[in-house]
Amino acid sequence: MSTPQLGPSIADTDSDQPARIENAGSSNHATRWASPRNLLFLFLIAVSLLIFRTQLFALLHGSFGGDNIYDKYSYTVLIPFLCVALVLFEKDKIFTVVQYDFRTAAILLFAGATFKFFAEWALQQLGADNSLSIEILGLVVIWLAGFILCYGTHAFRTGAFPLLLLLFTVPMPDSLLDKPVTAVQYGSTEVCSLLFSLFRVPFLRDSLVFTLPRITIRVAKECSGIHSTFAILIVSIIAGHLFLPSVPKKVLLVLSALPIVCMTNGLRIAVLGLLAEYVDVNVLNSNLHHKGGIGFFLLALLLLFATIQMLKRVGRQPEPNSLELP
Repeated sequence: MSTPQLGPSIADTDSDQPARIENAGSSNHATRWASPRNLLFLFLIAVSLLIFRTQLFALLHGSFGGDNIYDKYSYTVLIPFLCVALVLFEKDKIFTVVQYDFRTAAILLFAGATFKFFAEWALQQLGADNSLSIEILGLVVIWLAGFILCYGTHAFRTGAFPLLLLLFTVPMPDSLLDKPVTAVQYGSTEVCSLLFSLFRVPFLRDSLVFTLPRITIRVAKECSGIHSTFAILIVSIIAGHLFLPSVPKKVLLVLSALPIVCMTNGLRIAVLGLLAEYVDVNVLNSNLHHKGGIGFFLLALLLLFATIQMLKRVGRQPEPNSLELP
């Protein structure tokens, strides 16, 4: 006579057969989270945070101020939390099959450690920013190695999207960051110029500089909307994964992020310019200038949502009208 089990059984074996996780009820939630493989994964994450604490403090310093005029690392802090949320959202699909995979994990652990030691060894040649990017890349690789060690390659392949999204935690080096910043800078300038022309505002333009009767505006890099650019880009990637079925539609949504940011940021520059020209020149030094971007970011999200709805309708087959025969 078999003994009844009170919860889902998890067969953790080192054999060639993968271990399968059965569907578990909410009453066993705490038991599942306290399983050996989950505790091992959390332990590995804690150890990695301890080893990379210096690099993480540098990343936080670049995210919340310091000497970085763009605060260009600000978006990186939220990425791990977004990835965890997506993994939990898709956990029933990701953890259908789990198994320990020491061989693949060992290769990735070696690669992550190599990135860290190389960045430290070549710090003077690489520079502080590039070295930090390589070290954080090593940390992300080690996190992926820990996941594969505890849950296996099948779970990794199934959850590839949220796991590989962790790569956005790596701060973009200056050599790569300048190109999107410049693109948004000039794109916003073109939109602002178009709006000035539509509203018949008298102005002279010299590249990134607008000369109005009372004021002169220069679209600087720090005003190019780099924060909203990365935020909208990441939101578009996640939204495409969740709401759009086909790869071409997902790609189109991601490609729409840049023009959307240029439109909203150009509108922001035009509004500030008009207020400074016709209302109060001190607007350029007010909180509306330095902290008023949230409203235009929400507008960008609204435009992104409209783009998603449009892409959903593209190519959709119309439902045939049903006819009732007498």
